[in-house]
Amino acid sequence: MHALTDQFQYYFYIITERVNYLIIKEMKIRAWLLFFVLFFTSQAVRSPEIDFQTKFARIRRVLNYLERQHYEMEFLRFITDLGRSESLNNWFCINRIGCFGEWQFAEATLHCLGFRHITLQKFRQDPWIFPREMQQKALESLIRVNLALLRDYEHFIGDTINGTVVTKSGLIAAAHLGGAGSTKRFLRSGGFVNNKDALGTSIQDYLRKFRDYDLE
Repeated sequence: MHALTDQFQYYFYIITERVNYLIIKEMKIRAWLLFFVLFFTSQAVRSPEIDFQTKFARIRRVLNYLERQHYEMEFLRFITDLGRSESLNNWFCINRIGCFGEWQFAEATLHCLGFRHITLQKFRQDPWIFPREMQQKALESLIRVNLALLRDYEHFIGDTINGTVVTKSGLIAAAHLGGAGSTKRFLRSGGFVNNKDALGTSIQDYLRKFRDYDLE
């Protein structure tokens, strides 16, 4: 009986730590997590002969699923808010310096990502050559590229620069605004080099504005 109790405490500790690690903000997901943890606890108390490893494996699968759901919701929230900041979520938008779409892509950036058939001139004539679904795919490709370019700078995550906490979501947004190069210079200089885009928004502005999204 002592062995069962110790085993239960071990698995319960691991599950609790996993829940704490998620830092989930959505009440619905927190409620589901609590339900499953409490269900596991009640079953263990009522049934000492329970196969703890089997039960734990099931709970772990549920936690992995909820973690993926949480990430997907956070990512959707992030790109929606980024689109709002860039264009008020207007995927037809063209700004005064020639960036276009919901996330305000430069033509050269799209060509580097493989969307060579998309040009500003063609988009002006027919925005449907670059519909929102394709724009989101381009954004996801750009995020992957920027994260790869910033891989050696991930150790800055958690640091505070000029009063702004550096986070993964903030780095993604800053790189989207000014490129990975400008973001690296900001980090290396301790915030002294704080480049701005043509509209006056700085790297630090986006680091601060988009710091609170759980994209880990």
